[in-house]
Amino acid sequence: MIRNFAYSMVSTATAALLLALMIIAGRFLGEVEFGKFMFALLLGGVFETLMDFGLHQVTVRAIARDPDRAPILLRHTLAIKLLWATGALMLLIVATNTLRKEPDVRMACYLIGGASIFRSYMLTIRGVLQGLERFGWESIVVIADRALLLTLGTYALWSGGGLRGLTIAFVAARGLALLLAAVITQMRLGGIALTYDREAWRDLHLTALPLGFFLIVLNLYQYADGVMLGYFRNDAETGLYGAAFKVYEGLTYAATAISAVLTPRLSALFVSDRTRHRQISIGGVAGTAGIGALIAIVGFILALPLLTIPFGNAFAGAVPPFRILCAGLPIVFAIWILHATAISVDREKLLLQTGLIGLAVNVGLNLYLIPHYGPNGAAWATVAGELVSMLILIAGLRAAWSIAAPPASSGSR
Repeated sequence: MIRNFAYSMVSTATAALLLALMIIAGRFLGEVEFGKFMFALLLGGVFETLMDFGLHQVTVRAIARDPDRAPILLRHTLAIKLLWATGALMLLIVATNTLRKEPDVRMACYLIGGASIFRSYMLTIRGVLQGLERFGWESIVVIADRALLLTLGTYALWSGGGLRGLTIAFVAARGLALLLAAVITQMRLGGIALTYDREAWRDLHLTALPLGFFLIVLNLYQYADGVMLGYFRNDAETGLYGAAFKVYEGLTYAATAISAVLTPRLSALFVSDRTRHRQISIGGVAGTAGIGALIAIVGFILALPLLTIPFGNAFAGAVPPFRILCAGLPIVFAIWILHATAISVDREKLLLQTGLIGLAVNVGLNLYLIPHYGPNGAAWATVAGELVSMLILIAGLRAAWSIAAPPASSGSR
């Protein structure tokens, strides 16, 4: 597990490449054009979840418990995504045309939507590799994806491509990264193919649907504030909040690395050693929350240089919402491990319930706070929603932890 965690940390560290691209984009585009780009990126993130709809998490868990199913699960999932990706892209086009009138913003959203299809397929391949605990190969895919994004995106901006050039670079980079992932799959799992089996598709959908709805809600929760800022306020404030949120998001990547490693391990332990499952999950929640608290303190103190050195003095207005978001870092770190635990014990309905309540809190607060307080209001709404979500998850998992205490041979679910 230590080796897997090291590989996962390498993958997570490549988020610095994405952050570097955001910094370069902010400097080349300025806060208004950068705000348009962030709107397209956030809206694309919402609809990207529809393309996967929980299949990634279901695949990781199923393969962790039965590695021999990896090839057939991969083929079924890739085929199912043809339907989901087409539907999600159509909905994204409708949402874009409803929310924004500017031709450049609309085109940016369309292009990001196309890049999201490539990323969704790449996510499926990564899920199979994670389920098999082949984190070394998975890290190669992630590194290639983000290095290509940085290289092509920087070139597009440097050559004067502006907003459109940057979004075209996203499509090209994600397409090339998917091609590399396909080559790795050919080497390790016998290649990529599409398979249809009515019963298998039915079982996958029934298992994935609760997780899928949860992930849709989770993405709406994460990105709703940025989209609502673009709608209720202006592109400049959207750009400031986008910069703050990107740095904040970067500070949470350590928790995502831990969660990625723990999800397959906890899934396997839940059916083999529930005492160990309980120890790792509770210890993981407490440990990551402590790490999050330390990072929050550092982030709060160094907020001004963290934002103005990379993005420029024009983004000094992003400091107040960033400091507010830092208050939620210990909560977010704990939530990532709580998500991994809930998936490992088949508590998809708990995740969905948590996501719906958290989204209702977040959006409800945003409807009042954003028009009155702008980016600061969006940040406060985010932290409040995170706190509510964490408390619900802890309350819901207490029963699972008590069930998990005895070994599997002497207890039952």
